[in-house]
Amino acid sequence: MEESFSIGRVAELLDVPAATIRFWEDAGLFSVKKKMNHYRSYTPRDLVQIADVIFLRNSGVPVKQISHLNHCSAEQYHQELHQLELHLDEKRKEYERMYLRTKQQQARIQEVLRLQHAFCQPEEVPFQKIVSFDYREKEKLLQYSNDPSVYVRYFDTQNMSTETRCIIVPTEYSGPDLYWQKEGSGAFLTFLIREQVENNYQSDVLDSLSAVQKQHRTGVLLAQYLFTAEENGQLTDFLKGYVEILDETCFVSN
Repeated sequence: MEESFSIGRVAELLDVPAATIRFWEDAGLFSVKKKMNHYRSYTPRDLVQIADVIFLRNSGVPVKQISHLNHCSAEQYHQELHQLELHLDEKRKEYERMYLRTKQQQARIQEVLRLQHAFCQPEEVPFQKIVSFDYREKEKLLQYSNDPSVYVRYFDTQNMSTETRCIIVPTEYSGPDLYWQKEGSGAFLTFLIREQVENNYQSDVLDSLSAVQKQHRTGVLLAQYLFTAEENGQLTDFLKGYVEILDETCFVSN
């Protein structure tokens, strides 16, 4: 007499929930005989069929497509899997992009933690050009949604009312909305800027800038957005400030 297995035993052997096995059966991927007491009785052949389904599901084949594959010729099967391969390749690229964004966000968080203990360190501005940014400009808004760290606010520190929203653009950009570009090897100091989002974006930028101006003459201030998180119970935007130093005796950037 052929050996039979309960659904619980099948689930244990194949490491798949019994509910999933029932779902696959209801979807018509295989058919299982039932005993007089209406309990399912699985044969070794059923085990093999379910194992095949698991293989296809782990290969990314949708449940609805598995039944279709079981009735394909070799040529049709090849074409179906080729289309699946193209789809999975796109998903792989999408996950690679997601992974890269996650790594970049982690780096920005680490930078905030570093800046909390590194006030007024000499650094080079890591971007070359910025352009004015209006939220109604679709292309620029999409660029921001793809990477919020392209957002930079521009200030002339001699008149802080000059605050202007900008975004970073490639070095080769030459459009009419170009607002600032890096020239030469100007000296800049960096510091962390905090803005309390729910308190009308109250910022500590003037306090930090005042501390710098006690020792240096300053020019442009560029505030690059890093990320938003809660600090001391307040939702806070963290930005990295690059303030231009106009002293005749300049220091060497790290």
